[in-house]
Amino acid sequence: MEQASENALEMIAAAAEPLRVGFFLVPDFPMMTFGAAVDPLRQANRIAGRPLYKWSFLSIDGAPVHSSAGVPIPIDHAIADMPPCDLVILCAGLNHAKAYKPAVFKWLRSVHSRGCVLGGICAGQFMIAKAGLLDGRRCAVHWELLAAFQEEFPRSVASNAIFAVDGPFITSSGGTVTLDMMLYVIAASKGRDIANAISDQFNHPEIRQQDSAQRLPAQTRFGIRNPKLLEIVKVMESSIQNPVDLQVLARRVQLSTRQIERLFVTHLGTTPSAFYAGLRMARAHDLILQTDLSISDVAQICGYMSAARFGRLYRTHYGSTPREVRQGGMARRASIA
Repeated sequence: MEQASENALEMIAAAAEPLRVGFFLVPDFPMMTFGAAVDPLRQANRIAGRPLYKWSFLSIDGAPVHSSAGVPIPIDHAIADMPPCDLVILCAGLNHAKAYKPAVFKWLRSVHSRGCVLGGICAGQFMIAKAGLLDGRRCAVHWELLAAFQEEFPRSVASNAIFAVDGPFITSSGGTVTLDMMLYVIAASKGRDIANAISDQFNHPEIRQQDSAQRLPAQTRFGIRNPKLLEIVKVMESSIQNPVDLQVLARRVQLSTRQIERLFVTHLGTTPSAFYAGLRMARAHDLILQTDLSISDVAQICGYMSAARFGRLYRTHYGSTPREVRQGGMARRASIA
């Protein structure tokens, strides 16, 4: 059983060589995230000239698992036949609920009770949380899935950090930042020098800190150079549920509303109200596709008091009603497999 003073990196550092890693793959898992988790271990073995790490691939029933790109991965063991592991990493994508099975949750609780570190990458943390193991724990969640995770697991502490360590759990928000997480794992078990050498091999010039931003900064995403405009956009992005009035924004940046309107038209080719509405609609779109929240709840979260008005605006923006988009998204996800 875990000790109160232990965390995932300390437990990994204390494990015998080779560190035994199991990768549990859920159908439609993302290849980029998977590769960023596995290949650093291979590179560590190559650089060291000996097997520092040993890994195996797991699935519910031992059958091959296809990635979201359609690439099949041969599986070494069903979860019921998993060999002893020091670290088990769950890799899943948008269809993580395909692994919402009692046998998986029972297996996860058993693995945890044996003192194994559990990791979740991209959407793997959904299964760990569903097994009841992340209550009160901080975990990193991909920005696109953050609202869905918070809705489903309000007792977990969802973070927009790139990765997080809390007790015997380590989680990554997915994609390329999984490489950073694995480099921390390698540094903890075999030292910073080998982690740096792997980073160099992958042309990865900086190992990012846990609290680094997941997304590109607003100035890059929107091509903003004006500092006052950038401040306004940041406030808008952080104030979706309770939209800030233009007059309040004007006082904050010490400009007139007319000056703000000119900034938006000059630099972004749109008005402040249209830009703000676009941000709110984008958030609503994510919630429609990634959660089971009612349409009225989505409307409220995105700052619309009237669900009917929200529905009309959404249809104007996306060409379909929220319900049609949700049904279409479910059908597309089901067709991936």
